[in-house]
Amino acid sequence: MSNKVIPYDTGKVKIGIYYEPKVNYYNPDQDWVQKALLGIESAITTDTVILGTMFALCAYAVMGLITRSWYD
Repeated sequence: MSNKVIPYDTGKVKIGIYYEPKVNYYNPDQDWVQKALLGIESAITTDTVILGTMFALCAYAVMGLITRSWYD
């Protein structure tokens, strides 16, 4: 056994009154994904509906252009 003195705070483990739990901060995107995965209804907002609608319209337009070029 060594005679080396081990310091109280080694940087690996916080003991006793010096322990401070790590606080997780979520940005809005991470919070939205978390709620969506858990099935919380507030995850669907107006922005989400607008974004989904715009995506669907763009996909419809692109597919329309592709299929029209097949028949020309």
